[in-house]
Amino acid sequence: MDEDQIPELMIRTFAADITAGDGRTVDVRIVPYDETITHNDGHGGVPKGIPYQEQYVQGVFAHQVNAANRVLANFEHQPGLAGVIGHGLTLREAADGFYGSFKIHEGPDGDKALMLIKEDVLHGVSVEAKPVKSVRNAAGLVQRIKANLVNVAFMREGAYSRAEVLAVREAATLMDEELLPVQFDPALMERCKALGLKLPERMAHPDTDTPSDEDPSVGTRPQTLETISVEGT
Repeated sequence: MDEDQIPELMIRTFAADITAGDGRTVDVRIVPYDETITHNDGHGGVPKGIPYQEQYVQGVFAHQVNAANRVLANFEHQPGLAGVIGHGLTLREAADGFYGSFKIHEGPDGDKALMLIKEDVLHGVSVEAKPVKSVRNAAGLVQRIKANLVNVAFMREGAYSRAEVLAVREAATLMDEELLPVQFDPALMERCKALGLKLPERMAHPDTDTPSDEDPSVGTRPQTLETISVEGT
């Protein structure tokens, strides 16, 4: 069964489990593979209103793994630019489903949506996709072989049990290198003394293992920046 001529979007809503974090990147299992669900939307080769069974199979969105930025995230299929709360960062294939990471935008709408995700209010992930190639087996099961993923919506209700919001990830804490304390230079200190110049108070202490007596928080330039990990990432 070839459904290339169907212009309408298919909307599929999935159940979601959420692991909260402090960041704005949300990891999602967008579509579970080989899980069966029943629809009556007319996209299964039968008239609208007649139920049929459907599965997504591995590779259905594989052609889009390098175009994550073209997939937008919205809240419960709210139309237009006002409904957009984020965009795709990465898409990837796995044996059990198609995965994606989405950046939730800063601002009132994105902040509210992110809070609802973290508070476990949004239980669903809903996919807006255009079918490209589907097959129907002898038992009437429709398998989606290829489709174009357009949008992902975060929902309060779900249908597929294995589609999940996996985590809200926090980015690494970074500092501008120019703002970090400079390493102590003994030769420079001697030259400054010879010229009668006063040394800056926040210059790193000559003993790189010992903080300054005047300010115990002053030390040498950190060698590494810590990345905060969130459970579930």
